Amino acid sequence: MKLCSNCSQALAESVKICPNCGSEVADGLTRVDTYRILEVIHEGRGSILYKAIDEAAEEPVALRLFTDDSGVDEAVAQRLSHELQVLGELPSEWFVQHFSIRCSADGRWYRVSEWVEAESWGSLLSSGRLQDIEIAYDLFQRLAAILSGLHQSGHFIPHLILNDILVLKGEPDRVDVKIDYKLSRFLDPKMARPGPMLQHLLDCHPDISGGRPLDYKSDIWSLGRIFAQILSANMDLCDPRPALKEENFPQDISVLIRSMLADDPDVRPGSMQEVADALNRLQEEREEAREIATPETAREVKRLRRTVTGFGILLTILLVIGGFYFFRFERSSGDIESALEDYANRYAGSVAFVMVQYRIRVDDIIVYSQVREGTAFLVDSAGYLLTNRHVACPWLEDDTLYNIIGQIRAVDKSPQFEYQLYMWFEGDNAFNQLVGIGAAEGLEDVYDLGSAYSRGGSKRISIAGVARPPSRTSQKIRAPLQDDFAVLKINRVPHGLEPLPLDREFKMEELERLSPVIALGFPLGSRIQADVINVSVTRGHIRRTFRNFFQVDTSIYKGNSGGPIIDRNGKVIGIASAVATDVAMAPMVVVTPLSDIGLVLPVTEAVVFIDELRRGRPKWNGVLDLSATERVSEIQDLALAGKWVEAQRRADQSLEGSNVPALIMGAAVMHYINGDLAGAATLTDRALSINHENYEAMLLKSLIESSGKLGWESTSLTQLMNLDWRSPGEFYGYLARLLTSGEFSEDDLESWNLPSEKSWLHFIAGLVSEGDGDTNRARSLFKSSVRAAGTEEWSRYLALAHLFRSGRDQHSERTGFIDELQELDEQRTERMSWLEPLITKFEAAATDPAERRNLLVQIHELQPESRRLLVYASYYSAMASDWPQSLKLAGQYLQVPGREEPLRLGLQLLTTTVLLHSGEEDESRSRLTETCRETDTIWYRQVCESLLHQRSQEDLIENAGTIPEKIVTAHAALGFQAEAEGKAEDALSHYREALGSY
Repeated sequence: MKLCSNCSQALAESVKICPNCGSEVADGLTRVDTYRILEVIHEGRGSILYKAIDEAAEEPVALRLFTDDSGVDEAVAQRLSHELQVLGELPSEWFVQHFSIRCSADGRWYRVSEWVEAESWGSLLSSGRLQDIEIAYDLFQRLAAILSGLHQSGHFIPHLILNDILVLKGEPDRVDVKIDYKLSRFLDPKMARPGPMLQHLLDCHPDISGGRPLDYKSDIWSLGRIFAQILSANMDLCDPRPALKEENFPQDISVLIRSMLADDPDVRPGSMQEVADALNRLQEEREEAREIATPETAREVKRLRRTVTGFGILLTILLVIGGFYFFRFERSSGDIESALEDYANRYAGSVAFVMVQYRIRVDDIIVYSQVREGTAFLVDSAGYLLTNRHVACPWLEDDTLYNIIGQIRAVDKSPQFEYQLYMWFEGDNAFNQLVGIGAAEGLEDVYDLGSAYSRGGSKRISIAGVARPPSRTSQKIRAPLQDDFAVLKINRVPHGLEPLPLDREFKMEELERLSPVIALGFPLGSRIQADVINVSVTRGHIRRTFRNFFQVDTSIYKGNSGGPIIDRNGKVIGIASAVATDVAMAPMVVVTPLSDIGLVLPVTEAVVFIDELRRGRPKWNGVLDLSATERVSEIQDLALAGKWVEAQRRADQSLEGSNVPALIMGAAVMHYINGDLAGAATLTDRALSINHENYEAMLLKSLIESSGKLGWESTSLTQLMNLDWRSPGEFYGYLARLLTSGEFSEDDLESWNLPSEKSWLHFIAGLVSEGDGDTNRARSLFKSSVRAAGTEEWSRYLALAHLFRSGRDQHSERTGFIDELQELDEQRTERMSWLEPLITKFEAAATDPAERRNLLVQIHELQPESRRLLVYASYYSAMASDWPQSLKLAGQYLQVPGREEPLRLGLQLLTTTVLLHSGEEDESRSRLTETCRETDTIWYRQVCESLLHQRSQEDLIENAGTIPEKIVTAHAALGFQAEAEGKAEDALSHYREALGSY
């Protein structure tokens, strides 16, 4: 925007003559830093969008210049920069890519984004292309599919409007789009001046006007409104539902749109994927209907036309098939084999031999030492190499090592962990030629350490990052190779080495069986006769594919671990990770590796991981820090004494050269308590980069963000609020919803299953009370939070800081409270000594559900605040067919009010069917009807309806889709009911499906 120098009229940048006074107006902005303005695209109150080009670049960019009215300052710019990092992880084919937030030389903030050749919605609608229902439905289906993918990544767009959807210029019979997604819609919520289209949505959206929390289903309403606007060609519709009844409105889609536009979110489709699937079915049905509706004469003409043209098509097919087989088979035996040979020779020099030594030391004595070998390969000119986690950090899977550490600590000794990492590329001198002659006493007797990359010296290597192994049983079952990859980093790449290209577009479902591959590595490790590294190459084929790994018949041995699997296109599609084994049952179990059945981990996750490392995001390096627990205790002891600044200093010192998650979290908490929100935010980002499922870090980040300009628009808070019963972080999602609602009931305060949950819950409730000015209530809740937490819980120290941070003299009160805490800690320690024998017995009684139930009851008597033990004991009673005891234990748990969470929801279903097993059919049906009526969680209500025969089993299973959590709950509930009804075959069928869901 510019001003007329004669009359001060505000004018668009492109205007040359002032329409108010007729004066000639000078050109507006022509440059921003190194960017030359090519065209003004749009002007608004808060920003101006330009098409621009950098002097050093060939492709134009979109440059959004923020005006003074936007409210963008350094703090907002920092927030936007963080948002761009998150947005950068979204697929570029679906979402507009934003590159950076910058401040110009004259102090104006601007955003640089990719330039998209887009067509305006006005032009598209006036062209009449969307009056073609096939084109419109295809557009709708792809929009729903894109948003479904966005939802699965943890994001949603509740304020979705047409202007967020860019129409790409392209084919006339297809409308391609990109979404211009913003993590937070408003630069400053307090200064929001939405444009007309957005304001219209804000006025009309029932979730917004009704004050309901925005979630994924808010997106569904917004998208349904867009569908109705496009099909009715009326952009001013507030409530589009009346338009659905008009004669010219397509009736086959009206039912879907009507459900999307329901005021009640529970009536809307369950997910955006359901919308996409429904649209896909509509397209198929229209195609089938069109075929059926074609008149007989017209069909005959079409058949004749197909017959006449068939000869030409047949000839073309024969030529194509002939060419295909020529290239497929003649070339397979020649060119493909030759190509694979070329790849082997081309990349062999970039494949490296890795040796790791690790050991445990007590004082000056080595009590345990191991050496492991494997393969790594160069994937980046910056020096990144890819390998297996079990090659880079073999100690992580060494149970013997952990047993030894436990034994040493049991006698009050302090074990020390140390390791060495060495690596040689092809052609390097690596081995002692006299290996095998006499006894080798040290590494130098076997390896030429002087020529290796190592942790010290001029040729350095380090562990840049290690994928964390899955912790949940479901993850371990779904991913048997357990994300077994790690990334190494060398300080300089030898001249002439070419990084191996990773297949960034790899998709397991597109992998062809019997397609040829090669494996590069060192199958026999150091067991060779030469002293020079020499890469081994073996050929084979893809044999089978699974969800998270694939099988090859390439010969793979232990030393191949971490090596690349290269396809016929010359790209790395996987990492050699394991071999299948054969188990012979004899007096002694014999496990035999089957080297010709290699198991390969796809590179998909590794590609993302390496990209994050390139962007500077820290990762866990897998190195054991056996002193970390002691250092965390030191930090917590200082915090307990009220020495917050010293505790922060000690935490920062402990983090030097360490990426131990507990230390990072401790430092983040101390920075937050001391008011350094920026430092705390950086540390929580670090913790989440290492483990994106660190929900405590996500909650702390939400508190940090909500303390600034974001308020309750916090991105982290939104992510937490979207966690439902299927997520292991469901409890933290509940805390987030409690925090944003600003109110809680006495029942809410009982919605915990563990002492740690009670501590976090009462801390959050204390914050809410503190915000309401109810100081006494807040102090009471903070004290409750501190009492409930163990010494290792960070909620204890957060609550303690809030409790005693006021300026008045609280020395005597604090002293008395700390004494009370120390007494509680001593009691917990004593109880733990009583619990350990019971826990040992519980683990030994794996096949006896009744014994396990009895032990859990005993443990619960010693630890009554571990309420979930009652749930587990009730399930074990049901497994032992002890129906009365199962109902008794379930009753003890359910009599305490609580939130709808997986344990409570599952136990309610269990009790209704246990009653049926007990012969109390009427009571079972009554209880089930009551559960169905009072349950808000849609999926569990649908399961109840199916058990009551109000919903068909087929419909329930269809609604479960491919979501494991839904599949297992549906089939387990149906199977347990079928068993109670004496339908053994049906029960077995459901149980098999439940077990197979993971």
